[in-house]
Amino acid sequence: MSSSQGNYSTPIMKAPSRFLEAIVALAIKAGDKILDVYQSDFRIGRMADDSPLTAANLVSHHFLSEALQALNGGFPVFSKLSAEIPFQERGSWETYWLFNPLDGTLEFTQHIHEFTINIALIHQNKPVLGVVYAPLLQTCYFAAEGCGAFKKVGAAEPQAIYVRAQAQQRPIVVGSRFHATQGTEVYLHRLGEHQFSPVGSALKFCRVAEGEADIYPCIGLTCEWDTAAAQCIVETAGGAITDLQGQALLYNAKPSLLNPFFLAYGDKTQDWTRHAEGITGSPPSARPPPTPLLKAVVALVLGAGKKILEIYTTDFRIGKKADHSPLTAADLVSHHYLSEGLAALQGNFPVLSGESAVETFEERSRWETYWLVDPLNGTDGFIQRNGEFTVDVALIHGNKPVLGVVYAPALQTCYFSADGCGVFKCVGQEIPMEIHVRPRSLPHPAVVGSGGRAFEIEAYLKRLGEHEFKSIGSSLKLCKIAEGEADLYPCLASTYEWETAAAHYLVEAAGGALIDLRGEPLRYNTKASLINPFFLAFADSSRDWKAYAVELHNVKKPAAASGYASLLVPLLTGKTFTGSFNRFSSLTL
Repeated sequence: MSSSQGNYSTPIMKAPSRFLEAIVALAIKAGDKILDVYQSDFRIGRMADDSPLTAANLVSHHFLSEALQALNGGFPVFSKLSAEIPFQERGSWETYWLFNPLDGTLEFTQHIHEFTINIALIHQNKPVLGVVYAPLLQTCYFAAEGCGAFKKVGAAEPQAIYVRAQAQQRPIVVGSRFHATQGTEVYLHRLGEHQFSPVGSALKFCRVAEGEADIYPCIGLTCEWDTAAAQCIVETAGGAITDLQGQALLYNAKPSLLNPFFLAYGDKTQDWTRHAEGITGSPPSARPPPTPLLKAVVALVLGAGKKILEIYTTDFRIGKKADHSPLTAADLVSHHYLSEGLAALQGNFPVLSGESAVETFEERSRWETYWLVDPLNGTDGFIQRNGEFTVDVALIHGNKPVLGVVYAPALQTCYFSADGCGVFKCVGQEIPMEIHVRPRSLPHPAVVGSGGRAFEIEAYLKRLGEHEFKSIGSSLKLCKIAEGEADLYPCLASTYEWETAAAHYLVEAAGGALIDLRGEPLRYNTKASLINPFFLAFADSSRDWKAYAVELHNVKKPAAASGYASLLVPLLTGKTFTGSFNRFSSLTL
């Protein structure tokens, strides 16, 4: 950036010192070692907080730890992968190295080029030297107090960089492509019109430092090794990083290594913090990782999905239940597999499945905790081979879902959550991504629903006004709300409790809501019938979605008997089956 442009601040620049150049050289060497792993068939492990871990993280950590320790000064070295050091010992460090050997491991595992190595020298709780290197981009940003901030691409000479000291009318905002928290959404809504650019790792800061972005609002979880190097670069380039109260970020000043929420920006004349009023100033703690129970349920659901796909690829036959809904061998195979697997898990809770023999309400009402299962939600989609069918498992406690797993086998997509660990979406072998609802609806709400639209739905949508409608099968409708791809699902037709429970939990855990037409949350196992009332699932709680349901009634079909005893033989045979449950369950449909 030319210092003659009035739009940029121009701090006094000096040539990088040899010491700084030596740290840049170390970062580049560590990058070469990371690329050796990147080009191999590497495996992905997990850290204690369930974040991904690869050999590249470890190789970079070991190399940099030894190299930095050997430098003049003999300063302590602390990394994301270092053994935990008590604050009583850390707090006595006046000067030390703080680094992240691979920032953006998620990007690394998904072959997105935006991962970096971050190295900072901390002195008296402030970063005084910072190096951020993106190996695949062959781009290095570096700075130190008194010499300015620089960017070097490949073998080219380093170029001085400066922040944009006057923000654009529509500010350019950078942020994560994976973790758009509700606090960030609130901040951006208050900010008003802006341009958003998703960027990985510490490169978000570097975009601000080189004048290509105006602000990075970080209202999410970060640790000190994620930010220190880039903070030095932003501040040396003329920008600022402050917490939501306007105070500068400090390092190693408290037992926790979590940063407060913060804003990184170039234009210091604007009061960027005013948009953050009422937003909590720091994360209380890291989210707990998924529990062993949740992991076990996910494994069972994936196993059921595999068995379903084995039938999906065959010329299967189609039967009918007493309520005329379709039935295939896949429904039954999944039911048996899940019923046996869930019953054997910790707690030995009862299992109620969409294909179970019906328990009396007198019996069910005594269950405080139980598994509620739809072994194949969206059998129509299975029959039509459109991929929009799921396996749904929920744990119900006190008439509410407290765990939910939804898996779409044909799409290789799994959604899961429990115990406050966040809501995750995993596609194939990729690393699970945390998902959130869209906290404010679009001007023309994105509405999801089933293909066949009854009178009640048409009346509701007419009152709603302009909207975009997409037909989606099974509980994927609710998952689209949970992941922020839809605003509303008005369900004004009969559904069973096992069809909604798992995805109901996902929507609520992701920040949305699911209510009946009176505005009350759906509850489970509170009545003899297992049919749900009509309901509305939505993301934006500030809008009164039930106002469009005036005069619509919860018309329910008579409760149909569920379970094997009520099944009829496939219509394809043209015959009626009157045999026993055991005989029917052994047939190949």
